Parts: sequence; structure tokens; C-alpha cells
Amino acid sequence: MTKTNSFKITDKVLIWLAIPVVLLIAGLILFFVLGFNPDASIADSKSLVITHDAFVNSEEGMQDDLHELCAQEIKDAKLSFIDYAVSQNEMGGKIEYTFAPETENATLIALGDDIISALGENNTLKFGIYSRTVSTNVVNYAYDYIWRAAISVGVALVIAFVYIAVRYRFSMGLAALICGIADLAVMLSLTCILRIPVTTALATAAVFAVLYSVLVSTVSFNRMRNLFKTEEYQAMPVTEAMEQAASQTYKRIALLGICAVVFFVLLAIFGGAAVRAFALPVILGVLASTFSGVCLAPSLVTVFKVQGENMKAAGEEKVRLANKQAEEERAKKRSAKKD
Repeated sequence: MTKTNSFKITDKVLIWLAIPVVLLIAGLILFFVLGFNPDASIADSKSLVITHDAFVNSEEGMQDDLHELCAQEIKDAKLSFIDYAVSQNEMGGKIEYTFAPETENATLIALGDDIISALGENNTLKFGIYSRTVSTNVVNYAYDYIWRAAISVGVALVIAFVYIAVRYRFSMGLAALICGIADLAVMLSLTCILRIPVTTALATAAVFAVLYSVLVSTVSFNRMRNLFKTEEYQAMPVTEAMEQAASQTYKRIALLGICAVVFFVLLAIFGGAAVRAFALPVILGVLASTFSGVCLAPSLVTVFKVQGENMKAAGEEKVRLANKQAEEERAKKRSAKKD
């Protein structure tokens, strides 16, 4: 018979529940104070665009000189830009500088005029034709996309609950539902706490995190079901059987989590900014799901199973007492008839 470790995972359900709750509270506080850390691509901003003709494209390095001049003028104006983008074609090109949304339009217009004046005095760049444009960029955070993702998450959780409850047990389906919600909450909370730049890819990452949580729960519960069919586990008390089953599943869940984290870390390192915005939250979701699969899910199933056994025992005891009372009543009636 397998030996039980002195440290029991399944009898510490309050601790495992407290961890996501604390992270959720911290994340909510930070969210209401600072909000998420939006990437520049989805944040409101002001733009200053310096457009030029094909002359700047005629020699290699001239566009770099143009950017250096613009950056110096921005610095001299005691401003700072969030990001910049360079584009060009056969007709010319442009450099777009992104500023914080609170930057005044008049300030950017004056800055653009100063840049054009400085270009006219530059020995190399003065032969080009330049213009400046100032614009305000308002982003709506793709609310429709986020709502569709939220609906997808809800549908995935309901389907997972029904599938696991029917295929395995109701208690396992309920545990999978709770773990899925907890994993999603932890992922979003850590994304806010760690100030990871957020794009609309966060919605896709949330859906993936829920699906991964369901996968981890299925792996865990499938192993538990197979173990519970053996005579060895059927002969054990409920808590001991659940602890033994949990110890048989955590290694494969941990290995699955490590492989997934390594994959998404490499994706974040070698992928572009858009891929990184998806991979970083997913890594947090994988870590949260691994934690819940190893600690929270078996602890919840243990609690539900113990409660179910207690309710079953209480029901059987109630039936036994009712039968005993009925038998006593029948005995009294028979005794009364004899008298």
C-alpha cells in the first residue's frame, strides 16, 4: 500500500482558497486605483506626424538623421514621446510620434513648427519638403471583442462543468468550475499587479487560460476516477484515498505546466510585441491552473466528497431511526392486541 506523506494537500482547502482570494483583492484594489497597464497601441494618445517627400529616401541613413533631429527638438521642448513609427514609400514617408493624451494640441503644433524650422536649417535635410500634422487618437478598447470573449469564457465554464459532472462526478464538475473561475481571476489579478502591458490579446489569453484549466482538471479527475475503481482505494477512508490519488496526479500536472510555461516563455522571447502581449498573461494562467490542479482541485473534491458521505450517512441514519420507530410502533400495536 502506498505511504501517505506527512504533508497533506487535501486537508488545507482554506489555505488554497485564500491564495487566489488575496490575489484577487489585491488586483481589484490596484485595478480601481490604476487600472490595467494598457499598451500604447490601445491607449488614448496624441500624435505628431512629420511627413516628408522622396528626397529623404534617396540616401541611406537620412531618415535616421531626420529622427535624431526630431527627437532632439522634442527633448529641447521638454517633452517625451511614448513611441514612434517610421514608414516610407516611393512618394516619401513619415515619422509619427505618440505622446500622452494630456499633451496640449497647441504644444504639439508649436513643436511641429519648430521641427520644420530646424529642418530648414539642417545642411543635409533642408532640401526636402516637410509638413506636420497633429491628431488625437481615442481608443474604445474593443468592447465588443471583450464582451464576446467574456461570453466565450462563460460558455466554456458551463460546458466544462456539465461534461466533467456527467463523465466523472458532480463534485468534480463543481470543483472544475470553481478552479476555472479562480484561475481566470488570478491571471487577471497578476496581470494588473505586475503591470504587464495589456492589449485586446488579453481577452484571447483569458479564454485560453480557462480552457487550459479545464484540461488540467480533466487530467487530474480522469486519473482519480481510475484509481477509485481499484479495491485498494475503495477500502481506504475518503480523505486518505483522496490524498493518495492527489499524490498520483500532481507530477503529471506539474510536468504539463512546465512544458507549457517553457513554450510560452520562448514564444514571448522570440515573438513580436503582439505575440508577447498574448504569451505573458497565458504564462500566468498556466501557473494558476497548475496550482489549482495540484492543490485546489483535489482539496475541493475531498471536501465535497466528505460532505456527500456525511449526508449519505445522515440519511441512512435517519432511515434507520425511522424504521426502528416504525418497528417499535408495530410492536406496541401487537402487544396491545394481545392484551
